[in-house]
Amino acid sequence: MTSLAESRRGCIWLSGRAPLIVLALVSALSLGARAYRLDAPCVSPCRTASAHALISDESFYVSAAQVIAGIRPPRRPTAGQVPTYQNAPLGTDPNGEHPQGAKLVIAGAIELLGDGPFAWRIGSVLFGSLAILGMHALVRAAGGGQWLAVGAATLMAADNLMIIWGRIAFLDIYALAPMIWGVALYLRGRVGRAAALLAVADCMKEVSIYALLVLGLVELFRMLLHARATDPADPLPAEWAWRPALARLAIATVGSAALLIVGLWVMGLIAPPFSGDSGRQHLITGGPLGHLAYIINFAKGFRNAAGSQLGFPWQWWYDHGWQTLLRVNPSARACHVPPDYPSGVTCLPDSLPGRGPQAVRPVSALLMMISPPILALATPALVVCAVRAARRRLVSQSPRDVGVAVLALAWTIGTWLPFELQNLVYHRISWLYYMVIVMPGVYVAVTDLACLLCHRRSAWLRGAVAVWGLTVLAAAVVMFPFVATFSR
Repeated sequence: MTSLAESRRGCIWLSGRAPLIVLALVSALSLGARAYRLDAPCVSPCRTASAHALISDESFYVSAAQVIAGIRPPRRPTAGQVPTYQNAPLGTDPNGEHPQGAKLVIAGAIELLGDGPFAWRIGSVLFGSLAILGMHALVRAAGGGQWLAVGAATLMAADNLMIIWGRIAFLDIYALAPMIWGVALYLRGRVGRAAALLAVADCMKEVSIYALLVLGLVELFRMLLHARATDPADPLPAEWAWRPALARLAIATVGSAALLIVGLWVMGLIAPPFSGDSGRQHLITGGPLGHLAYIINFAKGFRNAAGSQLGFPWQWWYDHGWQTLLRVNPSARACHVPPDYPSGVTCLPDSLPGRGPQAVRPVSALLMMISPPILALATPALVVCAVRAARRRLVSQSPRDVGVAVLALAWTIGTWLPFELQNLVYHRISWLYYMVIVMPGVYVAVTDLACLLCHRRSAWLRGAVAVWGLTVLAAAVVMFPFVATFSR
C-alpha cells in the first residue's frame, strides 16, 4: 500500500523501476548535451591547444592547472584583463585564492589526456552528472518520493546555469557534487562519511563550507518541530531532539574541518599555493592555515565597485545583471565588455587582430543566466515550503511530509545568506553564477510545489504545471550554447 508521504510527495504516476529508468534517461541526455562540442569555440585552423578559446574565468583555472602540470600557459585569443600565470613557477598552483582540488583534477586530466579542451572540461561534465544523480539521492534522503526526486534531478539537468557550469572548467561544479552527496549522507545518518565528502567539497572551492550552515538549519528546524510535538501517541523521531542533533552537527563540523586541513596540507605538498597576482607574486607560506588566511583575505579584497553591473545577491532572484560569458557570432562586428567586469568576458570577434569573425566557429553564446521558468516559481515555492514547515503537523502526516520543505528552506537560506551578508558587510563582489550552489534548494522547492499542484483535483492546475514543464524544456533548448546567439 502506498504511504501518504510517498503518494503526496512522490507524484506517483508509475511504479516499480520507472523512476530510475527516467532518471537514467535524464542523466544520459544531460551528459550528452553538456559534452556536445566540448572543444568549442576554436580559431581556424584549429590545430593546437592555444587555438581553443578559454571561457571567462577558465583562463584562471585552466592556466593554473597547466602550471601544476608543468606547462607554460600560452597566450590565447580572449579579451579582458585575464592573467595566464606565465611567470609562475612550474609545479605550483598560481591560483592560490582557491584550494587546489579542482585544479589538480584538471591537471591530472591534462597529463592523462593531453593539453586540450577535452582534458580541461571533462571533469566538469562528470562532476555535473554526479551532481544530478546526487539531487535524486538528496531528495530521497530528506524523505521525498521517487518521482519527486527524479523531478528535482530533471529540473537541475534542464537549468541553463547547470548546463553551462556542467561543461566549462569552473570550480563550482567540482564543489557542488560532493556537497550534495555529503548532505544526503548526513540526512541518512552517515555522519562520518558526510564529513569526509564535505571536506572534499571544501578542497574544491571554499564556498562549499556553507553546507555546514545547511546542516545547522536542518537540525534547527527539526529541533523546533520536535519541541513543538505534544502528542505522546504521535512522537517525532527521537534523533530530532536537541542532544543527538547537536552531537551529529559537531561531528560533521569538526570532522570536515580537520579533514580540510589535512587535504590542504597534502595538496600543498603536490602543488604549493602561489599568489599569481601581478605585482605581488610569492609562495603562500604558513601551511594549511596560512593558505586559508590568504583565501579569506583575498575574498575580502574582492569588493563591488559603485555602480557595478554585477548586481547584488538579493537581485539574483529575478536574474538581474546576467552576462554573456562567451559570444561567437560572425554577423556581429562588436562585442561589448563591461568595464567593471574584473576578469573580462570571452569576446572573440573583437579579439582577433587581422582576422575576421568568420575564423571562429561555431556560432554560440554561453549565458550566465538561470532558466527563467524555474526562477519564476522559486520565490512562491520557497514561501510554500516555509508555510508547510511552520504549521503544526497533523497526526495523519509522517515526519517525511515536512522533510522536503525543511531541506529546501535550509539549503537555500544556508547557501544564499552568506553571500548577502558578505555584500552588506564589506561589499563583496556578487556574481550570478554563485547561485550554482544555491539552486539545489530551489530545485527541491519548485519540484515539490509542482507536485502539490498536481495532486489538486483541478484539471486546469495540472494543465498549468504541464505547460510550465514544457517551458522549462523549451528554455533549455533556446538557451543552449549552440542555439543561442544573442547577448546583452
